[in-house]
Amino acid sequence: MSVRVRPLAAILCSLGSILCAQAAAPAPEFIFPAGGKQGATISVTVGGKLDGWPVGVWTDHAGLAFKAATNSGAFSVTIGADVPPGPHLVRFHNGDGAAEPRTFVVGKRDEILEAEPNDDFRKAQRLDKSAVVINGRLEKAGDVDSFALTAEPGKWIVAAVDSYALGSSVDPVVQILDERGVRVAFNHDTHNLDALVAWRVERAGTYIVQVLGFAHPPAADVAAKGSAAYVYRLMVTTGPFARSAFPMGVKRGTKSALELVGWNLGKAAQTVDASRAPAAEQLLFIPAEPTGDTLWLDVADAADVAEQEPNDTTAKAQPVTFPATLNGRISQPGDVDRFAFPAKKNERFNFQVRAVGLRSPMAARIRVEDTNGVSLTQQEGGDLNDPRLGWSAPADGMFVLAVSDMYGKGGAEWLYRIETAPAPPHFTATIPTHAFFVENGKTNEVKVTVARNEGFKEKLVLAVKGLPDGVTARIPAVPDKNGEVKVELVAAADARAASVPLELLLSAPEVRPPMSSAATFSLRGTEPRGDRLVNDGHVAWLTVANKPAPPPPPKKKKG
Repeated sequence: MSVRVRPLAAILCSLGSILCAQAAAPAPEFIFPAGGKQGATISVTVGGKLDGWPVGVWTDHAGLAFKAATNSGAFSVTIGADVPPGPHLVRFHNGDGAAEPRTFVVGKRDEILEAEPNDDFRKAQRLDKSAVVINGRLEKAGDVDSFALTAEPGKWIVAAVDSYALGSSVDPVVQILDERGVRVAFNHDTHNLDALVAWRVERAGTYIVQVLGFAHPPAADVAAKGSAAYVYRLMVTTGPFARSAFPMGVKRGTKSALELVGWNLGKAAQTVDASRAPAAEQLLFIPAEPTGDTLWLDVADAADVAEQEPNDTTAKAQPVTFPATLNGRISQPGDVDRFAFPAKKNERFNFQVRAVGLRSPMAARIRVEDTNGVSLTQQEGGDLNDPRLGWSAPADGMFVLAVSDMYGKGGAEWLYRIETAPAPPHFTATIPTHAFFVENGKTNEVKVTVARNEGFKEKLVLAVKGLPDGVTARIPAVPDKNGEVKVELVAAADARAASVPLELLLSAPEVRPPMSSAATFSLRGTEPRGDRLVNDGHVAWLTVANKPAPPPPPKKKKG
């Protein structure tokens, strides 16, 4: 007979000792810098509580490696040349649990660190490259970071900041000053709280890009705030920058050549492959060539139709037949695009606009008119959401779909898509949290919410991938209707300690070809104000230990 000796820490935990209460999973507050260039090795500091140093680090790509240094919170990060440009997830873990994944961005442009003092525009940090990513922090109240560059007439100065999108609790502002300190361009919010400025240079000279920030959620006083956790990545360029593409999406199952849209691009195009996009895939994230800028692209199921001007008036409305995916541009302030379509009495239409969700600056308004221009129904979106309009035809005849910017704005970047066909039948699964803990000899329940969309009726099966030795899963049958499936993770009494990635996979094995989707958890935060660089994760985490789960970290105070 063997005797299992419990570690002293486990015995003290079982007695309710203060030692157990102090044990905690990592609670990182920031990663600085929050990204780097392909092929580089950089030094990174992670702020927050990282008990049990050195902690483990998981990343979503094998070529992105964090190596702990001697000092707590210090890492050497190697970014392989094969790591795709764009946002990646990084997770810190120890024997007590795992932190929520944080975002680390891989780019193709050169990168530098912000250098103080640079609050005064006359002491701005000099930029000697036509394109650079600046990694900085707004560390103190009233902090303003200034960067000077030289620009030639006809070029666009583009400055785009990622901060809120990285998970920082800051609402940033970007502005451009001339060499006298006079502001020539300014932006506060875009598709989220982060800012982007594009300004066309009229005369050669030195210009200053500045970034500052306010607390999010807002503080009682409206003033520039600061914190070591107010991390940002500021891209400044007078070279090519791709903000979007036209059309802003592709038809599922096809390859399409898209025109890149942005600044200093000339006539640039890129082929996007959606030939294998699964039914549940509604967004593609593609790095633009050659800059690596991330394109957010829609995947739809109807044939693409491009807007054709002139179509501003009811008489000149462009004829279309639904279902179709309409692609257009509100090319100037006050522009209205109109599409004429036939309908039968009581025929139901659902118009879904895709604009803000694809990083267009357009706040869309959509309405249905009769052939006399009388509005029959209307829906507006806003700065952070896109409108969806459901409507049934009151009689047989022709009707007009009109789309515009609700503020009367317009320009080359005011792009939109309007979907009129539902996605094919598919399914999704979500979980309420990113990590799970199970004690030896105990069971933990995982609630998986299953949704059958667009009439999906086939058999579904749930499985758990990545269970360590000594842990099994009790998985009930997936019901025919939407709802929760309660999966039990059971740890044997002699299960070894483990800290491992975990996926919950929902599949339809009888469909041909078989369909599969990993359960996702939200990374949008508690008070979302637009998209993050990564909104959802699908690789959860499981910690197995011979002691109770540690208490959750205390909630941050607002402001």
